[in-house]
Amino acid sequence: MSIEPETLKSWLPVDAIIEGEQPAIEWMNLGDVEFREPFFNETLVRANAIQKRPTIVTELDALLQLERISDSLEPSGFIFHSSRCGSTLLANACRALSRSIVIAEAPVLDKIASRFFTDAEPGSPKELLYKLFLRAAVSALGQRRRGDEQHYFVKFACTTTLQMNRIRNIWPDVPFVFLYRDPVEVIVSNLKSIPEWMQPESNPATAAAIVGVNQNEVSNLSPEEFCARALGGFFAEALANRSDGTKFINYAALTPDTILEAIEFWGVVCAAEEADAIRRVSRLYSKDLTGRQTFTTDTASKRASASNDVIKAANQWAQGGYERLSNPVHE
Repeated sequence: MSIEPETLKSWLPVDAIIEGEQPAIEWMNLGDVEFREPFFNETLVRANAIQKRPTIVTELDALLQLERISDSLEPSGFIFHSSRCGSTLLANACRALSRSIVIAEAPVLDKIASRFFTDAEPGSPKELLYKLFLRAAVSALGQRRRGDEQHYFVKFACTTTLQMNRIRNIWPDVPFVFLYRDPVEVIVSNLKSIPEWMQPESNPATAAAIVGVNQNEVSNLSPEEFCARALGGFFAEALANRSDGTKFINYAALTPDTILEAIEFWGVVCAAEEADAIRRVSRLYSKDLTGRQTFTTDTASKRASASNDVIKAANQWAQGGYERLSNPVHE
């Protein structure tokens, strides 16, 4: 569907889909909606529950057209993570800043990024095109809706960590924060509640690229090995992108103070009341929509419940990368 870019102001891209066998973008009218839930799609559910939101579908080029005319913020910082490691807590803290926009795991961004896995060889015209689309999608989601926004943070899904280098090429000056956690604890958490990215049948080609095997091999991997291989890839990509513009935070060291340090790393100076709000948010369970559940660490219980298969897979595929991240002086 072709549409005038002016019409898309206040509309946001909510998904990348296939329409008539062609890639397309689904948009929703969200000009008056504040993204305050832990995840992007949770905000869409709330907005639709209050009032059914109209949607339209356009070609990908509409992203580029809107980028030229929209009043959008440049990203203040990007959040990458290795899954189940405190990234949602950091994103929630960013929402405690006044005049901020926080987009957490928007499907449109991570689906465009997934095209790099399966559709775009390094240096190819397709790679350049998807970089342009990704930049334009980030711009569209960063449109000022109130008019006074000053900070814009994007949290990507864990699998997009594998595209850190490409994303760095698009935004060379945007600071990255990468959160990570002991791989045994991450695997235990993901096995308890298996996320979509660990279900290879949903997209075998992308799943195979995530874990570094051929597509015909991916269905033979146990969930433990699949997750461990993915974590090893996340850690390796983060290590390859170590620079002054990237900050690493281990889940074991995640405190209100380290969260404030991350926000300062993004160049944001917190007012006293904002720092107090961040400290309050940091003491809550990040995924609780009510904002009442206090956070308690589950490290010991996860370690205690880890099976031999989990420990073996973690040691074989992910532990080395985790230790190199945790001990940079030995690099």
